[in-house]
Amino acid sequence: MPKGAERFIQSLAREGGDLAWKHFGTARVAYTKSKHPTDVVTKADFACERLIRLRIKKQYPTHGIIGEEFDETNHNAEYTWIIDPIDGTLNFSTSVPMFCTMVALAHKGEVILSAIYIPLTKELFFAKKEGGAYCNGKRIRTSAMTNWKQSLGCGPATLRSKALTFLKRFFAGAEKGQFTLHIYGTIAGACYVASGRRDWFVSFNGKVWDYAPAYLLMTEAGCVATDTKGRAWKLGVNELIAANPRLHKELLTLTKNI
Repeated sequence: MPKGAERFIQSLAREGGDLAWKHFGTARVAYTKSKHPTDVVTKADFACERLIRLRIKKQYPTHGIIGEEFDETNHNAEYTWIIDPIDGTLNFSTSVPMFCTMVALAHKGEVILSAIYIPLTKELFFAKKEGGAYCNGKRIRTSAMTNWKQSLGCGPATLRSKALTFLKRFFAGAEKGQFTLHIYGTIAGACYVASGRRDWFVSFNGKVWDYAPAYLLMTEAGCVATDTKGRAWKLGVNELIAANPRLHKELLTLTKNI
């Protein structure tokens, strides 16, 4: 573990999130990344990631960096920082304060540190591999819910391909009085699953900066985190489902063969 990395990653997430908050309510869309109108970027996204990158380069100049808004640096470095400067940019750009700043650190392809900061509530979530998950310094754990029909879930933020198939299956069960689903428009829902405020998490078509911080936080809080087929999540997998062991088995019935 790099010296000082645990405290450093938390300061990165908080500083980046605080900068984003300063832009909140005034930031406007700079452009869209794809043909999908919700895939937006603001000047604040660039400003926040640029700040985080500068901090990392100064503190750990030999480390690699992967971020949402700029090119990868120091490819194949032993340690790699993974940055999502503003997750939930559509919310952010339309003055909805549900967004977060996320940073993860990977060692030889394995995520070992994670920090997610939600400026609205000033909650800083942190996880260390084999060291637990925390919110503002207090240990957190996923829920102990075992009744699938009474569980509260966090659904996909973007409704494309696999997500649509999942929702069709979900609503088929909901018609029978089953399930509750919340869609926040940000991976921040993973923080609520890690802290037991929600019971399960489903997301599809994401990137490494979407899932690396969320994955470690949820697993260190006691979740099982996999792809839709139940295989352990790893860097490069573009889907993530997570829940406590009992609910995860139930969740797989809706995601297998998507």
